[in-house]
Amino acid sequence: MNKLKEVLKREGLKVKGLKYIGKVIVFDTDKGKLVYKEGSNNYPIYDYLKTRGFEYFPKCYGSKNAKYDLQEYIPCKEIPSEQKLIDLIHLSGILHRKTSFKKEIDMDEIKGIYEDISNEVDYLRKYYEDLNNYIDTVVFMSPSEYLLVSNIDVIYYLLTFVKVEIGNWYKEILEKKVIRNSLIHNNLSLDHLLVGEGSYLISWNKAKLDIPVLDLVKVYQDNFYDLDLEDLIREYTKEIELSKREYLFFLIKLSIPKRIEFTKNTYEDCYKINNYLVYLHKIAFVVQKYAENHEKV
Repeated sequence: MNKLKEVLKREGLKVKGLKYIGKVIVFDTDKGKLVYKEGSNNYPIYDYLKTRGFEYFPKCYGSKNAKYDLQEYIPCKEIPSEQKLIDLIHLSGILHRKTSFKKEIDMDEIKGIYEDISNEVDYLRKYYEDLNNYIDTVVFMSPSEYLLVSNIDVIYYLLTFVKVEIGNWYKEILEKKVIRNSLIHNNLSLDHLLVGEGSYLISWNKAKLDIPVLDLVKVYQDNFYDLDLEDLIREYTKEIELSKREYLFFLIKLSIPKRIEFTKNTYEDCYKINNYLVYLHKIAFVVQKYAENHEKV
């Protein structure tokens, strides 16, 4: 509390009231409502974004040496989640377009990406083969076990796709010798988009320079039930184009299956596995279209 008093004094704020919302404090002050978060200083990121003409974040107070974030409070409007999702995609596209640059590849970095994904695929294939073999020995399969083994082909299909295409992606990157980077938010979610008089992204503490499509991977994985993958790309490319290599890397990242594990709760297992299989089949459908189009070229 003493730290908080020091901050308020330093900023010359007169507080009329406050309330706690999760990890932040909302102050009603003589300068309007402000949001305070301890231990989070994103001012260098905000300054960089301003130099690139991206100002879709709340107005900031304080300084780069502060050990807190102090921003204006954005009163949010109620809008359909589907529209909010479209806004999130467009803002990510604007962010990537305004901070985009091409750089000469770092051989060790690119090799590391290739080896990490390739090794992960090898591990997951062995994991699922062992799990499949074990379930085949069970006399009476549980509903969740049966659900998995009856759909396991989609997992093998995606693992094969990733194994082949990460090699193709790696070879092409080495030939081109450049890769596009941008500032990625690295934590895009509907909870981190505020829509008031304008649209604003918050929670920038994980932002970094990296491959832009990594932001899109999270957006789709979090919203695959409500979002068509091709619609996502269509909306995103209204702001910035994706190269063929970037789209391929996007599909590769989406296609890496997670490790499914069973618990003692068969009902919960069935629910989670079924949901995840919906995701995998959606990805497999798009991957198949990509493979068919690639063969025609």
